Amino acid sequence: MIDFADQWVLAVDGGGTRCRLALSSPAADIRVEVGSANVTTDIYAALSEINVGLKALAGKADLAPDDLARVPAYFALAGFQANRDRGRFLEGIPLKRIKVEDDRPAALQGALGVLDGALIHSGTGSFFGVQVDTRKRFCGGWGAVLGDFGSAAWFGKSALALVLDAEDGLIEQTVLTEKLKDRYGGAAGILAFANTARPAGFGALAPEILSQSDDPVSERLIDQAVAHFEENLLHLGWSAGMPVCLTGGLAPHLAPFLTEPIRKNLSSAAGAPIDGAIAIAREFAKEVQVAC
Repeated sequence: MIDFADQWVLAVDGGGTRCRLALSSPAADIRVEVGSANVTTDIYAALSEINVGLKALAGKADLAPDDLARVPAYFALAGFQANRDRGRFLEGIPLKRIKVEDDRPAALQGALGVLDGALIHSGTGSFFGVQVDTRKRFCGGWGAVLGDFGSAAWFGKSALALVLDAEDGLIEQTVLTEKLKDRYGGAAGILAFANTARPAGFGALAPEILSQSDDPVSERLIDQAVAHFEENLLHLGWSAGMPVCLTGGLAPHLAPFLTEPIRKNLSSAAGAPIDGAIAIAREFAKEVQVAC
């Protein structure tokens, strides 16, 4: 059973593919993982997964729901926009002390801690961050419909669009376009898939696309993605010599293709986004104590 004198905090890292939850104190760390928790794609599905995770976390900690509700909680959620989502989200979560943000601050905090540097996050979605003298700047992370350039979802969606271009004769057919066309039964099958697919569904194609990096279509998409990565980091204030961390399920697989200035400055992340979420949760807990 938890002793609340041990300074427990709750942290949640909700992404487009999976959601990680942690109940942490200086003496112990309890974690669980559930499915997708992207509030832009489906806030009610995200709430359902988070609540499944909270129940599992309470069970592992031998906590009653009322006890868990007292723990200061920080949520880092992919696609979260306060003006649009805050009310519906708070209504669906049985906790009393909550701070909610999008997933970018936690990812940057987890990767860099207090050090200067940059972050390229590419998983189901994508975004970019730079930290200089503790000042954080971000861009990207606008979701699969209008953003997430260079993400797994973008790779899958863009590759299927090029399959259709090849069908129209705008580009040459390649081994990859033929394989994807056959997988879905032609253009009609691709459209049927695309009309209902979630970002994670498009993103599932990314490993296959990268595994055929010598294919002209794959090469074209990789070149576009890595040029976009460098452009965003430079815009945010990154300069050669500052470390660059890669996070998300896809980003490490893109490392060999990055532009030379970035590749020469690659550095291992200090921690994962959930670790950053825990650190921010501890800061939030201090704010709660002061307020009380």
